[in-house]
Amino acid sequence: MNEWPELPEIRDDIPPPPGPEIIRSVLMRSVLDGVDAPPVPRTVRAWTLLVMEARIPRRALWLTSALVMAVSVGFVLAKRDAAELVLALVAPLIAGMGVAGSYGPERDDAFEVVAVTPTSPRVVLLARMTLVFGYDLMLALLASAVLTVLHSAPVELMPLIAAWFGPMALLSALSLLLSVCWTAEGAIGVALAVWSLYALTATGLPILDGVKGFWTTSPATVALALVLAFAAVIAAGRGEPIRRVRATHWS
Repeated sequence: MNEWPELPEIRDDIPPPPGPEIIRSVLMRSVLDGVDAPPVPRTVRAWTLLVMEARIPRRALWLTSALVMAVSVGFVLAKRDAAELVLALVAPLIAGMGVAGSYGPERDDAFEVVAVTPTSPRVVLLARMTLVFGYDLMLALLASAVLTVLHSAPVELMPLIAAWFGPMALLSALSLLLSVCWTAEGAIGVALAVWSLYALTATGLPILDGVKGFWTTSPATVALALVLAFAAVIAAGRGEPIRRVRATHWS
């Protein structure tokens, strides 16, 4: 029987709405589907995350690092006794700049999108730093191997790697911590200042002799780099950084 006489036949041939049992059946189906779905291995999830994060940094980051390293190798080939000094300057510089310029809303167009995903900011940070630092590390290792094979370095491969690995790890970790806790521009500025101090030691100024102790590969240097990197990972999960414009633009 029609409930609205003024609108005849409006309810004809229309079934009544479903009852509460439909909600129960939908919830049960979702639970069963979740149980039947096979778990994704961690290695697959990690690889998928790395592939996705590799698309975030700008192409200029990868091209600039490779170009600077190639020019440095060419310079060493022309001046064969400068391999240790050149790599000790170039490898930490490109790694520190790359790490500082690959994290934060100032340098990352997808920062706010990634921030609202279920993936932890710390996991995203680790994935991105693995890509950037790993890429620069590969370039430095390749350059060291090429110079050693071509007999353009006055030392063997391992001492040549030791000339740049510790400073590279320390400057990258420092840049990472500053980019997380401060800004990318501030991290780049501090990294350039530290790098410039070591570059000035090549002039022979005695006042800068103490800087050389921090620009070596030693247990203390590697340990300090690990501590700074660990502090950056911890800080990445503690909310918005200090002295950075907040997403809501509220004070």
